Amino acid sequence: MYSVYHEMDITAFIEAMDKKIAERSISTNLKNIRPNRGFSQSELSAASGVGLHSIQLYEQRVNDIDKAQAQTIYKLSLALGCDMEDLLEKI
Repeated sequence: MYSVYHEMDITAFIEAMDKKIAERSISTNLKNIRPNRGFSQSELSAASGVGLHSIQLYEQRVNDIDKAQAQTIYKLSLALGCDMEDLLEKI
């Protein structure tokens, strides 16, 4: 329903926020694989047929790639030369 952050003491709140920040700052698998394969975001978009904005949103964790359509993940994996599972965050 709602977060309990307002009920935490300051130490617990800081620990919880540090954990959330750390989770957001870890690069996604897509963001790690893409440059290692020599693609910019726009080049991957052209090679895969997946929209540039979609790739940006997956890399920024605004959209969850684990909830993407299988066809989207397939197109990205085909262009990057990796398995579909390599792009997923939670297996």
